[in-house]
Amino acid sequence: MSNLLVKKIFIVDDDEDIHDIINLIFEEGHYLIKGILSADDLEGAIADFLPDIILLDIRIGKHDGRDICNKLKHNPKTAHLPIILLSALNMDNLGCSPTAIIEKPFDIMDLQQKVKKLLDKN
Repeated sequence: MSNLLVKKIFIVDDDEDIHDIINLIFEEGHYLIKGILSADDLEGAIADFLPDIILLDIRIGKHDGRDICNKLKHNPKTAHLPIILLSALNMDNLGCSPTAIIEKPFDIMDLQQKVKKLLDKN
């Protein structure tokens, strides 16, 4: 597999099971997946991994994914990254502008299609 074909998916979710599921969903594709369970050093982790897309939970411990989304979208270094916000919470009046939203529990095919569509744009 050529490195040029590999797309990087970055997971920000405090639920290890979500990390495992997403790894299983995308294991057959040309993806490199990294995840973090806490948003404490998010900027550093993103800078180290250089993802092509971010899957962001709306609740990450003491952090709010909506605030994180806004911070990433207003940072020139990360503003270009597509962000898919994942949540079991009500998605009305988000107060942020993710690239896409997927409600938990998510449909596997829906997640795959949205990720592929967003990565194909890059």
